[in-house]
Amino acid sequence: MLVRRFSDRVCAGLLVGIALIIGTGRETAMASDTVYRVRKNDNLTRIAATYGVTVTQLAVHNHIARNATIYVGQRLRIPSKDEPADSVLSKAVQHEIASAKVRKGRWKFIVIHHSGTTTGTVKGMDEYHRMHRHMENGLAYHFVIGNGRGMRDGEVAVGMRWTTQLNGGHLASESLNEIAIGICLVGNFDAERPTKKQLASLEALLQALRNRCNLSAAAIRTHQQINPIYTRCPGKYFPASTFTQPVKKRK
Repeated sequence: MLVRRFSDRVCAGLLVGIALIIGTGRETAMASDTVYRVRKNDNLTRIAATYGVTVTQLAVHNHIARNATIYVGQRLRIPSKDEPADSVLSKAVQHEIASAKVRKGRWKFIVIHHSGTTTGTVKGMDEYHRMHRHMENGLAYHFVIGNGRGMRDGEVAVGMRWTTQLNGGHLASESLNEIAIGICLVGNFDAERPTKKQLASLEALLQALRNRCNLSAAAIRTHQQINPIYTRCPGKYFPASTFTQPVKKRK
């Protein structure tokens, strides 16, 4: 767990004295995984329940979609039930999520983005959004997840927009920004896949935010699914079906 504080001069968009909370995502060693061989009439829901994990945890751990068809004889690696998704987030990050003064019904969606860059830091994103996109409050997202280049792999940074419950700046719609939490994973997922630690941190963060804001799984969207203007974000290599439900195309 790491807590960093930035002055407004050092990191525009974070108020003086506001803490940026960073948690390290953890990864179960593949060598120690339990391996399950799929049997007749099995499905991901049944297997996940047997081992005390969520379907999404199981899907993320095996790099498959949450609604993927599995076949008899297929080998699935089971994430450790001793490390539920919540444990991936540091106590400091969990505290920031729990202690934010979230108004009932304040948030309706959680939106997943990629940075579109191979490297990235909160400071760099904040400066870009402030200087080039002219955002008074800097960093457009509520949370950022690092990929090991600029931030540690799996680090979860809590931005000022969450701690002070400000609207996002990540969608091309003021009305949607009022009700949509923004999460950005550092990386260009049109060129590469997110890291396993990023996906584990994302799963834990989504679970924590859903619990905090009383949201269903249907509230999770990608930038491409919800944005009024077409975008490729979060890229063709992001496993959207692992985290989101199908959304009807806008006419």
